[in-house]
Order: sequence, then C-alpha cells, then structure tokens
Amino acid sequence: MKGQAIAVAVVGLGLMALTGCETVGQATSTKTGQGAVVGGLLGAGTGAIIGNQTGHPGAGTAIGAGLGALTGGMVGHGMDEMSRGQTAAPASTGNTKFCPVGGEEYGEGIKYCPVHGVELKYKQR
Repeated sequence: MKGQAIAVAVVGLGLMALTGCETVGQATSTKTGQGAVVGGLLGAGTGAIIGNQTGHPGAGTAIGAGLGALTGGMVGHGMDEMSRGQTAAPASTGNTKFCPVGGEEYGEGIKYCPVHGVELKYKQR
C-alpha cells in the first residue's frame, strides 16, 4: 500500500511539473498537454500491471506514468508543431515547397505536409 501511495504522489507531481504554472484546463487545450495526460494515465496502468507481476506495483506505476507522460507529451508537442507549420502564412519570396511522398505543393511558410506528415522540400527552379 505504501508503494502505491508513493506512485500516486509521483504521478501527481509529474503531471504538475508538465503543466507548469498553467491550470489543467489550459494545459490540456494543447496536444502537448493532452498527450502528457493520456500518456501518463496509460503508462501508469501498464506500469501497475507489469509492476504487480514483478512484485513492485508502486514502482511500476510510477515508472510507467513518468515514461508515458514524457512520451505522450513529446508526441503531442510534435503534433502542435505540425499544426503551427500548416497554418503559417507563406513568405513573399514566391518559393514553393513540395511533399517528397505525394508531390503536393505548398507555400514557403508551411514546414510539414499536412497529408503525409513529412518535412517539405524546396522545389528546384
């Protein structure tokens, strides 16, 4: 029981550290915050199951929650960055970019292909 209490405290502190000074509502309005919360919960559940099998449910929960929150936050951050790249206004230089996977063309202000998620390349003139 003591290990589970420690695990709950670690998960709570980890989620507070991830959200910083923001409220939970503001933190989960971004993909980074949403990914961290969902990843933390899934990681905690998975870690608890694995930890229970090895005789250390509290440690498994804490480790799983931390790794899940970190991984979920990183994936969400990448999604946030892709969204920002798609909504950026094209620069006035007239250079165009293309998707190396599908060949779609985009303005210079877009960094990632919204269809395939790969980084766009400049078109050769």
